[in-house]
Amino acid sequence: MLNRLALLVLGLLALALAAGSAFALEAAIVLSKRSDAQTAFAAALSREITTSAAIRLSDAGSTGDSINEAALKRADVVIAVGAEAADAVADRSTSPVLVALISTPNLRALQQRHPRTKLAGFVLDQPLARHMRLIRATNPKTTRVGVLLGPQSAATRSALAESGARQGLTMSFEIIADVDGLLPALERLLESSDAILAVPDPTAYSPATARPILLTTYRYRKPLFGYSQAYVTAGAIASVFTAPEDAARQVGEWLVAQQGAGHIDLPVAEAPRYFSVGVNRHVARSLLYPVPDEAALVDAIEKRRPQ
Repeated sequence: MLNRLALLVLGLLALALAAGSAFALEAAIVLSKRSDAQTAFAAALSREITTSAAIRLSDAGSTGDSINEAALKRADVVIAVGAEAADAVADRSTSPVLVALISTPNLRALQQRHPRTKLAGFVLDQPLARHMRLIRATNPKTTRVGVLLGPQSAATRSALAESGARQGLTMSFEIIADVDGLLPALERLLESSDAILAVPDPTAYSPATARPILLTTYRYRKPLFGYSQAYVTAGAIASVFTAPEDAARQVGEWLVAQQGAGHIDLPVAEAPRYFSVGVNRHVARSLLYPVPDEAALVDAIEKRRPQ
């Protein structure tokens, strides 16, 4: 009788353990390189999922060092941080690949290069309305905004004009085909604008063009609104952007939602849910441009709705 009861208990325990393991989610994280931003994302993601015993996050290495093939094989989903990591694992993993810290154009390019891989991501590109709300919240007197567009960003002109109009902003545009026309186009914009909004574009806004753009806007005594913390550090008056911790929070919530589902439900190309605001106080003082504190700006962006 006791032996029979012991066997029954052991059998139930085995079933419970098997059921528990079925709900466990194994995620492998691969970095493009161990930069400050990428390691900050990895650390923040680890903190995000510590409360969930059903998720295991394993370090599968980086493209700068080596990639742990065993970790890739065990994973239910691979978290690739950046385009380089996604390129490296897309054809080596049979599991779905979620890409973090990537722009929409780069994600689309990845999907075209790896059509057989289940690959999607959370992009860094902010909804246009957030940029417009930041400008309005920074200084309500700013109503004319100039935007320099390149070949990649030219298609966003109508969306930018519409988004600006909803916030009471008059948008002006100059489109350049290459960097040779950059400064003349920027100066035309500055003549008729209260501020300049930078948008992601590899021709118009790159490490090579950042300095001349910032110097020119500063010479005209006009603020430039960027799209990254790096732009604020370099001299933009303010930016709305997704920090590594913001991105990790969204990925962490997504991972928690996947556990127990029995399959991985990849997003198509989901916009950032969380964001941060950076302000360059030195530039603001130099331009005599009043800027509220960052917390007030975040609050205004979240609460302000298009009219």
